Amino acid sequence: MLIPIAKILNTHGLKGEVKVSPLTSYSDIIFKIKNYYFSKNKENSLKVESVKKGPGSNIFLVKFKDVEFEDAKNLKNQILFVDIQELPPLEEDEFYYYEILNLKIIDKNNKFWGEVKEILPVSEYELLLVKSEEYGEFYIPLVEEYIEEIDFPSKTIVVKKIRELIESQKP
Repeated sequence: MLIPIAKILNTHGLKGEVKVSPLTSYSDIIFKIKNYYFSKNKENSLKVESVKKGPGSNIFLVKFKDVEFEDAKNLKNQILFVDIQELPPLEEDEFYYYEILNLKIIDKNNKFWGEVKEILPVSEYELLLVKSEEYGEFYIPLVEEYIEEIDFPSKTIVVKKIRELIESQKP
């Protein structure tokens, strides 16, 4: 099974390097992956030639074998996939973004608030885009102030201060 692990943001320089943003809380995984795919099947693979830390937080500069500047321009905004079996195990508080998608958002009273539909990395933390029939779309920062527990076995994220957070995002 292939999962999304990174996104190509743009080109960097004239030698075919691209700026890559990881789709995981463990960003250093970019240094460990040697082969990416463009789609959920194993066609169109890219072999990594080099990786280095890029400008800004959570940005990496990746050079793929046989990819020159003109080729790199066509890679902009592509999602990079990796075989799930090639992923290294994570530490206790780390996760891959695909593990968070579609988790149910509940509070300590078990009230359902919506489901995670997207994860957006912003500087030091991630924002969860939550969709709800009752509340529409809203964001929850993935920080201890709002997240009490991520329970992967029950596929839930227990939140706190959620009503205040939703109210603060209304136009």
